[in-house]
Amino acid sequence: MNKRYISAILLAALCGAGAAQAQNAAPATQEIQFPSRDGSLSPPSTLRMTVTPESPPVVVRDTPESQAEFARCRQVSDRAAVSNAQMQAGLDACMRQLEQRRQQQ
Repeated sequence: MNKRYISAILLAALCGAGAAQAQNAAPATQEIQFPSRDGSLSPPSTLRMTVTPESPPVVVRDTPESQAEFARCRQVSDRAAVSNAQMQAGLDACMRQLEQRRQQQ
């Protein structure tokens, strides 16, 4: 009895893993038949849509030191700016520095 229970659990796990792998392997295809109502004068047709799953976004984790450096850069550039254009240019420079630090990691 105990061996059958374990075998059933293993079989269920393998089936679940196989189904998950099959879902990841091929994109899903959805078909819609037209016309969708009886009595329509339009000729019948089929619309096929293939949906490919999107990959999850990449999570960027900055170090606390990098975050503090970005905040300091923003504060200095915002205080020095006398126009909106200068504020935007300062923000652009701070973002470029942040991207450089990210690439170095």
